[in-house]
Amino acid sequence: MHRVVLLLGSLILLGACAGVDFKPSSTEARLLDVLSRRLTISREVAWIKYLDGLPVRDPQREAAVLADMTSRAAAQGVNPAAAQKFFAAQIAASCAEQERWIRLWKHGAPLPSYAPRDLRTAVRAEIDAMNADLLDALTQVRLPQPGLRAFAERTLRREGFSPRAGALASAPL
Repeated sequence: MHRVVLLLGSLILLGACAGVDFKPSSTEARLLDVLSRRLTISREVAWIKYLDGLPVRDPQREAAVLADMTSRAAAQGVNPAAAQKFFAAQIAASCAEQERWIRLWKHGAPLPSYAPRDLRTAVRAEIDAMNADLLDALTQVRLPQPGLRAFAERTLRREGFSPRAGALASAPL
């Protein structure tokens, strides 16, 4: 029994250390930067939805984004199925962050002091631009990349995103 516990502990430690020595290329670093910025804007989206009483999930918007990014990926030589998986993961991560913030605010966390921007015209345009940047990076990064997923997940957690959002966003890497 003691050996089983030691083996399990070693496996957990190895998993935690996976990618520790990983050094991202400049393109991979750019991809991670845009992933982080996309998750950062999720807080603003959550604030707007919280104030307006909107649900976190927007199936029509999500489907439109996935269709657009999949089509654009194919046109740019990126595997459409891989692009769809990648962008579905980014949407899921964003929704996880939105749910987290709304839950925190409902339980008494300090509310943002800034006035919200318009979701449809300002914020979504910014998200669309980030999606284009992500797609551009995907044309230059070969996925999956050994070590990139663990590195990205650790980086996103260090930047203050929830473990769930970090895991979702980095899953396709």
